[in-house]
Amino acid sequence: MRVRAGEPRDAADLRRLLEGLVGRRLEPELVGELNAQLLRFLGGEGTTLVVLEDQDRVVGAVTLWVRRGLYDDGPVAVVDRLVLEDAYRTPEHALRLLEEAYGVARTVGALDLEVLDAEGSYLPDEALQALGLEPARLWRSRML
Repeated sequence: MRVRAGEPRDAADLRRLLEGLVGRRLEPELVGELNAQLLRFLGGEGTTLVVLEDQDRVVGAVTLWVRRGLYDDGPVAVVDRLVLEDAYRTPEHALRLLEEAYGVARTVGALDLEVLDAEGSYLPDEALQALGLEPARLWRSRML
């Protein structure tokens, strides 16, 4: 099992992970949108995808992007989603992905790391606390 940077070739495995989260197969147009979003994300500045691979199959992923806000004293790395296949939903696997994301954040010069508890994310307290993360306040509204 290894952790590595995500690549375009991971699209089918990422689709399978998403289908596992939503509990159904994605329609072809959604698959096309997901593939396009993956390419945009991988090619974007300040965005990173880290995957957990077991026997040449992606079984988990975490997305990370960098925010440079007006009032921040430096770059802030933001983890906005961590997903794992059911069989891999353990604090240890989550921690492996978060540790890699943390390492990426340090390489880009981030002074802070924020982890958003997005819908579908698997974020066990043990993994978050192992990295020294503390709860923070967040308000949210879906803009549909």
